[in-house]
Amino acid sequence: MDWKSASSYYETLLGDVLNIQHFAVDLAKLPQAEVPPQLTETLIEEAKPANRQLERLRKREFRIAVVGLEKAGKSTFINAWLECDLLPAKGGRCTFTTTQIYSVKSESEQRLEVQTRTEEQFIHLLKALETAGANEDLKTIQENKITLQQVRQEGNLVIPFTRLEDIREQLKKYVADEKYAHAVLEARLYTNKLAQAEGIVFYDVPGSDSGLAKHVDEAQQMLSDCDAVIVIQRFRSIREAELEIIKFTEQGDKNVTIADKLFVFLSHIDSLGSAEALKTHIAEASQDWSKRANLPVNRIVSGSAGAYLILNNLAEEHTQLEIGQTSNIRDKLRTLTGIIDDDILKTEGTGIPNIKQKIFNYINTERVEILRKRCEASIDKLVNTSEEIYHLVSQKFPENPEEAQRFEEEKRRISFSEWWKSRWEQIKADLQKFYETSVINKPLEKVNNHSSSSIEKFRERYQQLVESEMEKLRQETLRKKETIFDANSFPDFDKARANYAWRDDLYADIRKFLDALARQLAAELKDEALKLVDYMSSLLWGSHQVKDRLIGYSEQEFLTRLENSLSVLFLRFARPVAEALIRGPVNSDTRSQIVKSLGADVELIDNYYQGDEPAFRVLKKYVKYGSDLLFKADLRQQVLGVAEIAKNVIGMTIDTVMDLSDELKSARDIVTFEVTNDINAFEEYLRNGIFEAAGFESYCIQELRGLVDLFREKEGTWAGVAQNEWYKENPQLLAELPRNLKSQEFNLEVSERLRQLSTALKRSNRDMSLS
Repeated sequence: MDWKSASSYYETLLGDVLNIQHFAVDLAKLPQAEVPPQLTETLIEEAKPANRQLERLRKREFRIAVVGLEKAGKSTFINAWLECDLLPAKGGRCTFTTTQIYSVKSESEQRLEVQTRTEEQFIHLLKALETAGANEDLKTIQENKITLQQVRQEGNLVIPFTRLEDIREQLKKYVADEKYAHAVLEARLYTNKLAQAEGIVFYDVPGSDSGLAKHVDEAQQMLSDCDAVIVIQRFRSIREAELEIIKFTEQGDKNVTIADKLFVFLSHIDSLGSAEALKTHIAEASQDWSKRANLPVNRIVSGSAGAYLILNNLAEEHTQLEIGQTSNIRDKLRTLTGIIDDDILKTEGTGIPNIKQKIFNYINTERVEILRKRCEASIDKLVNTSEEIYHLVSQKFPENPEEAQRFEEEKRRISFSEWWKSRWEQIKADLQKFYETSVINKPLEKVNNHSSSSIEKFRERYQQLVESEMEKLRQETLRKKETIFDANSFPDFDKARANYAWRDDLYADIRKFLDALARQLAAELKDEALKLVDYMSSLLWGSHQVKDRLIGYSEQEFLTRLENSLSVLFLRFARPVAEALIRGPVNSDTRSQIVKSLGADVELIDNYYQGDEPAFRVLKKYVKYGSDLLFKADLRQQVLGVAEIAKNVIGMTIDTVMDLSDELKSARDIVTFEVTNDINAFEEYLRNGIFEAAGFESYCIQELRGLVDLFREKEGTWAGVAQNEWYKENPQLLAELPRNLKSQEFNLEVSERLRQLSTALKRSNRDMSLS
């Protein structure tokens, strides 16, 4: 394969592979892809020389760096190569900036391009000179600041020419004249005298031992981006700055060895004193380069570029003054080389044709193999590393977007289920704590809870309702009393009829009162139940489905159920008390018959009475004796064994106590006193017995505990509710979730980049197989 075909082939191949590298790096940089960092670093580092090589191939450039110490003779060497004493090569520094020489086919393409520094680049140069302590350069720039500013203002120049000699002065001005050169970034010379092959580029860089950091940077950059290196060496052994040339060359191109692309020209041999000294010089330099870079001896040529210019009548006056007279140079070279023939001396004695032949041979034969070695090493490393990344990631992620989305959904659902399992345990613990502290008021060791529990509130509300509703009942029954009494006073007040009539009306009101009390208690219990449900809803982030699932869709239905249940409980114990105390007067056959018909029910309340008054501890006794058991001392002593009369009876004080046997008391007052005390007794039992007897507290706990149990039993339901709230992106839920579950947007970036990498790899493999 010739160079043109090889360049085209590897340009395409490198482009494809660097495209693969781009996709592989993009994929590897995603944290979730979990690609080992060393693979990413390998791709990034290997892409640097590959990109540089691709850029050269696209430009069809074969770059040859001409490097060496200051005054090693680089410019003179290039002049000899070009057969024109063009580049300045006098004593002292004669090159201030990089000169690039490009090979073109025809004379009409020849030109000199001068690229001046921007203001920013010029300021950067000044800072570099200050850092290096280059005071002479800074002084020179200061002295010529007006001229340097004019050069920068003029901007870039393009100067066409036919003969190299025509641009000698312009090139010298912009490359070596300190009045102008500091304002120039680089000079590009396009000539057909460089090489027969198109695209050859010579770089003439200022000496790397100049002491200026910018020259070292330029040398490093140039050596990392070239295809061949010609070292112009003046001394026998390799100096420190020349060792840097080796280091920079190695760093810039790790896929080929230095020996693959390095040539050495041992310059200034005409300055040696004898043939023996020349042999020693060549031998020591060859050994040094073999040791340092494993360079074969056929890559080392000795000679003198200056002598070549002198002996071939190519030297300008300044070069003749620098090198010496033709006769002296001829005689010196004859002595050193033993060559007598002038024509042979001009060629073999000066070394220039020899080094040119080696370079041309390298260009024509070896560079295709070096290009292959360099490119295929990069290609293999880039492709293999990219494939390794692909295989690593493809084990965890699919490359199909739809499959990737399913994969992400499945993974996220599993992650959410795992999270929910742990969260459910916490929810149950939180609910239990709330139930114990806020519902049944079970004290905690470390919590001083001053708030009332749901049970306490229910009991307190019961007492408040009894008090308020009984007060309404009294007011209502006293309001109707006179009407009832008047209705039973024809022709005279009939105490017995009025008593029964009033009691019948009162009993009807008490039944209504009990129903109303049951309704209000149900409403209270409903409110406490809803508070508990609200808390359970808050455990599930306020989901309305909690309430619906626990008490149904209608609060009214829930309330009706509670009313019915409470009414049954209430009437089970309140009805016997009401009938025994209200339906018939004291000592009446009606009352006796009612007590007899109630049987054991009338005794049940005795087990639950918690008041302090002995007269109420046995309901049958109070029913039999009525208020006399409260206010007659001898009767209390006889029946109860208590000498003192009752003091703190509901609705009565000592000054309102009436002696029913007193003949001076009116019949109306006697009936009123009796009925009123029976009402008071009924309230006493409501306050201090019926709540416990009816099991209201147990029922309340049962209802609230039932809601807790029902909530705990529905773990599967709440798992679905939690997932629904997750899908709806409930902000309360999202605040608790780990980062990977917060958003419903699936990150398909890994799979998308994996697909891109897969496509690039397949395309590259197909193209390589076709080629």
